[in-house]
Amino acid sequence: MDEKQTRNKVEVRNLTKRFGDLTVLDGINFNIKEGELLAIVGPTGCGKTTFLNTLSKLMPTTEGNIYINGEEADPKKHNLAYVFQEPTCLPWRTVRENVAYGMEVKGVGKEEREDRATKIMDLVGLTSCADLYPNQVSASMMQRIAVSRAFAVNPDLLLMDEPYGQLDVKLRFYLEDELVNIWRKLNSTVLFVTHNIEEAVYVAERILVLTNKPTKIKAEIPVDLPRPRDLLNPKFIELRKEVTELIRWW
Repeated sequence: MDEKQTRNKVEVRNLTKRFGDLTVLDGINFNIKEGELLAIVGPTGCGKTTFLNTLSKLMPTTEGNIYINGEEADPKKHNLAYVFQEPTCLPWRTVRENVAYGMEVKGVGKEEREDRATKIMDLVGLTSCADLYPNQVSASMMQRIAVSRAFAVNPDLLLMDEPYGQLDVKLRFYLEDELVNIWRKLNSTVLFVTHNIEEAVYVAERILVLTNKPTKIKAEIPVDLPRPRDLLNPKFIELRKEVTELIRWW
């Protein structure tokens, strides 16, 4: 077993978030291995987006914290990248300039920015539209731009909030394959939140199942399936059913 498989990149300890008397996140604890793609699923309204907002430091926690390489996570020190549900391209910038934007914010030099942007765009098929603007490309292309921009900063932790939820099934599977390809090539640490159980089993190495509010971790499911994954594989179907049963609350 290599170091990637054993070393914790991210540690979440006693993550708690309250809004007045309402407890949304209740003492959540888990680790993410270096280079792991971890999926989070849970029932509608359980607080998945609040969960991501606290992990990304967009929202303060009530108690607990997130640690990266043993240090308290700090956006000024660590690269915390976030891909939202909605495309977040800057309309006045070209595709290439959008992909490079996060690196600009982080102060990466121009030559390295251009080199990284070119490599990422090649990986996700954006090279041919590099000089176009967001209003000249499709919705799936815009989401590719957001994913590329996030990976380009070499994130310590990449948070993804249902990035393909608004796309049709065929496009979703294509982009999920693309995501797995870029994740494997760049060895990034990714936390992928989705309401789609099939998607979670398809992309993740491990799945955490959340409860209803006040939200805790109900179960941890390892996904030991070869890639590329076959939706008709009996083990795939068994895992999908297991996660579905864990989420059901009726």
